[in-house]
Order: sequence, then C-alpha cells, then structure tokens
Amino acid sequence: DFIVTVVFSFLWLVGSSAWAKGLSDVKVATDPKEVLLLMSACKQPSNKCTAVHSPVMSSLNTSVVFGFLNFILWAGNIWFVFKETGWHSSSQRYLSDPMEKHSSSYNQGGYNQDSYGSSSGYNQQASLGPSSDEFGQQSAAPASFTNQ
Repeated sequence: DFIVTVVFSFLWLVGSSAWAKGLSDVKVATDPKEVLLLMSACKQPSNKCTAVHSPVMSSLNTSVVFGFLNFILWAGNIWFVFKETGWHSSSQRYLSDPMEKHSSSYNQGGYNQDSYGSSSGYNQQASLGPSSDEFGQQSAAPASFTNQ
C-alpha cells in the first residue's frame, strides 16, 4: 500500500505539472492577438480584424489547482500509510529499548512491586459479624483483604 501510494502521489505531481504546462501552451496558442497576427486575411490593409471575446480559461485554471490539491492529498496520505507499515513499527521498537532500560532502574532502589502488597501495606483482617468462636465453631482461615 505504501509503495502504491507513493507511486500515485508521484503520478499526480507529474500529471498536474504536465497539465499546467499544457494549459500554459494552450493559452499562448489561443491568445486572440497572436491568432490575428497569424491569419493571412488580417495581414491585408483593407481588412480590419479585432477580437470580439477573450477566451474563458477559469475552468481550466481550476482543474490545474485541483490537480495539485489532489497531489497534496496523496502526498499527505503517505505518512498515514507509512505508519501502518512494518517499517514504522520497527523504528518504534528501537526507540522503546532505552526507555525499558531506564524504567528497570526504578526496581533496584527499594521499590519493588512484588513485596509491596505482602510485607507492608494494606493487610487487614475484617470481621463481618459475630466471630465464629461465639457460636462454637472453628474457622478454617480468617478473612483478609489485601490491596495489591
């Protein structure tokens, strides 16, 4: 997908540039003043030639602008397609290795999550009513709550 997106983006750039150059050539070729100079009938002194209308090129100019906007759209999409490739995830893996080494140093200094809940912390024994000794029963194990 990434390579196809790059190719399409490049083709939109080349196509839009070629169309812009072609449109520029069409504007020069259809300029009314230039056309009047090329006509043999207008070269005779007895004939008077003038341009009645100038050509309307606004829709053609708009097509060139949209061609370049489409190139920008495809070129911007390259980043999002690149993020979905394995190349992007492999570069992220190398960036995360120093962070893992840095975070492992916290476990050496006395804060150890394994010993947090069992040796110190929130060991509480709770009684949820009359104790079992009052009814003449032996309990197998006291109820305890540990916050881990």
